[in-house]
Amino acid sequence: MLSVIIGRFQTPYLHQGHLQLIEEAHKHGTTTLVLIGTTAATGTDKNPLDFDSRHDLFCSHGICRHLDIRPLPDCPSDKDWSDSIDKIIADLGFEEATIFGGRDNSIESYYSGKHPIKIIDSIGTHSATRLRQQCVKHPIKNSDFRAGIIYHAEKRWPIVYSTVDIAVYRLDEYGILDSVLMGKKGDKFNFIGGFVDAQDSDLRTTALRELFEETGVEVIDDHWLTYEFSAKVDDARYRGTKDCIMTHLFSGHDFPRQFTPNFQRIIDKEFKEFAWIPATEKSLELIADCHKPLFLKFINSKN
Repeated sequence: MLSVIIGRFQTPYLHQGHLQLIEEAHKHGTTTLVLIGTTAATGTDKNPLDFDSRHDLFCSHGICRHLDIRPLPDCPSDKDWSDSIDKIIADLGFEEATIFGGRDNSIESYYSGKHPIKIIDSIGTHSATRLRQQCVKHPIKNSDFRAGIIYHAEKRWPIVYSTVDIAVYRLDEYGILDSVLMGKKGDKFNFIGGFVDAQDSDLRTTALRELFEETGVEVIDDHWLTYEFSAKVDDARYRGTKDCIMTHLFSGHDFPRQFTPNFQRIIDKEFKEFAWIPATEKSLELIADCHKPLFLKFINSKN
């Protein structure tokens, strides 16, 4: 008889609820199978630990040798997930199995396979989320802790940070691109813009938000913005790392309203001044290195 335990075990250690569940499952079967939920999106706040790190949780408690521990990849639907569990059980040569779960892990809501479920009443209340939050509040100051941070940074997938930039521009009397409004940071000028927030519904929303936060000008009509192109930005903060910035450039014609930054309404005081930068290659010497390719591509696209 096979006992099956399914969980994500995204905790720094196995809490008493985990150990109780393992003990009860072990009493009812000749073999205990632990399926650890895995996802490609590791290194997130919900899934900070990879499979190997969670496998070691059981070894650190000295119970690894009594368990068959395997990964259980996430599936697009509960039925696919249930079928995957049944297939793992069948591939191990078991026709009968019991799936064990705690009263608070909702296994009955997700599993629809052919094997029965046995719910174990936990002693006390246990929360993996609360344990993860405690790790943030009480970091351990030793070399092992720092090594763990380094391990996480080395193992995670590269991050491509999404940003938007906005080119507010003017045309001359002949309808030819004349100048672009840019903000001065240090001794160089940059496009207005910033990082996409998780709360933003789309890139256009991000552009309008950044425009207001950095210039104090609120644009109600989002048709005023035109999407131009996307491009990698050679940002010094991520130079030499596996991460990068991908920006999305929008433009907005100054006419018919005069676009003038309102310093009293600016939320993000990133720029100490604004200027209309002539739309020529000679202006590149005024512009920050990371925004020079964007500026050049934009003015060339309008000529």
